[in-house]
Order: sequence, then structure tokens, then C-alpha cells
Amino acid sequence: MRTANPALSHFTQADTYRMESSRTMSLNGTAVATGVLLAACVSTAIVVWSLITNPSYEHLFWPFTLGGLVLGALLGLIISFNPRSAPFLGVPYAVSEGAFLACFSLYITQRWLGGADTGIIFQAIGATFAVTAAMLILYLAGIVRINSMALKVMAVAAGGIVIYALAVIIGNGLIGLNLPNLFVDASPLGIGFTALCVILAAFFLVADFQFIEAGIANGAPRYMEWYGAFGLLVTLVWLYIEMLRLLAKLRR
Repeated sequence: MRTANPALSHFTQADTYRMESSRTMSLNGTAVATGVLLAACVSTAIVVWSLITNPSYEHLFWPFTLGGLVLGALLGLIISFNPRSAPFLGVPYAVSEGAFLACFSLYITQRWLGGADTGIIFQAIGATFAVTAAMLILYLAGIVRINSMALKVMAVAAGGIVIYALAVIIGNGLIGLNLPNLFVDASPLGIGFTALCVILAAFFLVADFQFIEAGIANGAPRYMEWYGAFGLLVTLVWLYIEMLRLLAKLRR
């Protein structure tokens, strides 16, 4: 099987790994790398949030938003195509994602909810880690596994979401097609769409767990610990964004 998460597709190259290094990745090493990236992401989000909510620095909102988005996308592509760079670029990627998430969270609370309830951010964080813990328990118990057909379906679904997002951005922003934007729509259809995105992201977590385990079993080199942590962070960021969007739509 090949993973539907391109950030983790390199874990299927078992023969290459055995030739590369005698120091192989471990579960503990991957867990430590994941903790470091999460700490960098969360701490950056806290710092950026404190700045952009300060009237003296609120003008930094858009520089942090665009900078975090563009830099995160660039670093993510580099790491995806060059796993050896993960130990060096993983933390900068996490920092850029933290900056973007702080701005995205503020945008949701101010533009969607009128700034009345910032507690929804903590609810989204709690829900994200609750879903992650639940999927991990189900995976360790052997209840949930992703086969090759399911991976293909997930990849097609994720690709469809990306294509739809591009169609909305280009069609509505540049051409003026006035396509329905389910990303912001708080109707039952819009809520259902975001709920499906949450479910899809949750199952991508299982795919991440599964292929990290495969990397360990196949003797992946030590730097793949950071690559696996990077792949998990990609999915966690996506899950948090969709969870916050879902809770905000339900509030509206």
C-alpha cells in the first residue's frame, strides 16, 4: 500500500532504507519529534495571538497571515519532496503554521462570531486532541485500519476538496462566478460539508499512524522520525482548522 498522505509516502521504500543507514527510526524518537514540532507550533501561535490582539500591533495581522501561509506551504513542499530536510526545516514549518493558525483563529472569532467568544478556540483545540486520541486508541486496538482501496478513496476526496477550494477562490475572486462557498456557508449543507472534512482528516490520522509504524518496521533511517512528525503535524493542523470552522458554523 501507498499512503494517501504525500508527506508520508516515502515510508514505503523499505529496501532503500536498509541501504541508507544503520540508525533507524524508533517510536520514541518519532514521539519526541512530534512533541517538539507541536510545542513550536503552539508557542508561536500564543506569541502571535498576543501581538495581533494588541491594538498597537494589530497591523501585523495580514503580514503574519500571508507570511505563515506562504512560508508554510513552501517549507511543506520542500520537506515533502526531500525528507532529509525534515530535521532542519520541521521546526520552521511548525513556527509558520503556528503564526497562520493564530491569525486564522482570530479571523474566525472576529469575522464569523463578532469577537464575542474566543473560548471556541480552546474547544476546537480540545476537540482536535480528543479526536486524535480516539483515533489512536482505535488504531492501537486494531479496530480501525486503512486498506489500499480506502486510501485511494481518501486521496480522491482530499483532491476534490482542494480542487473545489481553488474553484471557489479563482471563480469567485477573479472571475465572479458566484459559486456556492461551502467553506463559509453555515447552512445545513455547509455544516455537513465541514463535518465530512473533519471525518476525512480524522481518518488521515489513522493513515499517518499506519505508515509511521510501517516506516519503523521497514527500518527507515533516523531522519524519518522528523518526517513522520511533520506528516502528523500537517494532518493535525488541517483537523484543527476544520474543527474550528465546524464549531463556528454551529454557533452561527
